[in-house]
Amino acid sequence: MKLPRIAAIFTPLAFIGVAWMAPNEERPGLAMVSAAKDFASTLDDGQKKQAMFGFDSPKRTNWHFVPLQDAERKPTRDGIRMELLNDAQKEKALNLLRAGTSAEGAKSAETIMSLESVLHEMEGGKGNVRNPNWYFVSIYGEPGNGRWGWRFEGHHLSLNYTLEGDQVVSVTPSVFASNPVEIRSGARKGQKTLNNVQDLALELIGSLNAEQNEKARQTKPHPEVEAKTTGATASPLVGIPSGQLSETQKAVLDKLVQTYLRRYPDPIAAREWNRIQKTPGDLFFSYYREETKPGKPMTYRVARNDFQVEFLNVQADAEGNPANHIHSALRTLPKDFGLTK
Repeated sequence: MKLPRIAAIFTPLAFIGVAWMAPNEERPGLAMVSAAKDFASTLDDGQKKQAMFGFDSPKRTNWHFVPLQDAERKPTRDGIRMELLNDAQKEKALNLLRAGTSAEGAKSAETIMSLESVLHEMEGGKGNVRNPNWYFVSIYGEPGNGRWGWRFEGHHLSLNYTLEGDQVVSVTPSVFASNPVEIRSGARKGQKTLNNVQDLALELIGSLNAEQNEKARQTKPHPEVEAKTTGATASPLVGIPSGQLSETQKAVLDKLVQTYLRRYPDPIAAREWNRIQKTPGDLFFSYYREETKPGKPMTYRVARNDFQVEFLNVQADAEGNPANHIHSALRTLPKDFGLTK
């Protein structure tokens, strides 16, 4: 079976450094309200039952980034899947995704979706269903009216937004993942996805002196990203604090964190970066790497008491190439989804 591909957006976005300025207007929130209303207006009654829920529904915080299907290989994820939408509805669903992401973030998200076709070819259609149209849209509450939220989710992608009217309250939990990271065979051989969040970490690790490395390096890998939760399990702040890095090393660490934030529209990324800068306390960088194993599996975290970046590249890809399967996440501590308790 030949599966359709989701075309990725290839609009480049220049890196925005520490000169980011906090915006006066949360324009992405207005775009999300408009896109959510536009998408919802196309749904018939049956589709609305699949896509739209009350804001207080427990489904809102029941998020995942792994394949979800039953014994008959039917999907069990909440929301309405792209496969059940007509072309016009699919485009409006993608417009909602794009309203919640930057051009760079949308490119990554749509590339991740397209990798389902690659996995289908690699696995010969065996095991989990790999379908770039098995991505699901959910809306919680009424867009633009009080508290509401939305989710765009499927294998290796979970984007969760909470708003108050047209003001964005929370953009976490957020997971971008890729299998494979680098395509090693076939028509798309050489294409890489999400490798930037690994390369920057390796640059920072490579710059550490012996004393710094002793603090940053961990004896065990960091645990897997914890889905289905309203807040990440925050481990004690371990690793090397940013105050013990050189200015050059701090710049690399800043760029690494900003790479996660750049998945969002510039005003949201700017707001979050300014919040991080203005909140007292060092960022702690910790990593684990198995230098002697094929592929050199690695994990890392950048953490503080108010947020956490999580990264793992420890699994082989669908062809068995070691450490070619990334999970990367941004979490808000102590709670995601704009929750305070």
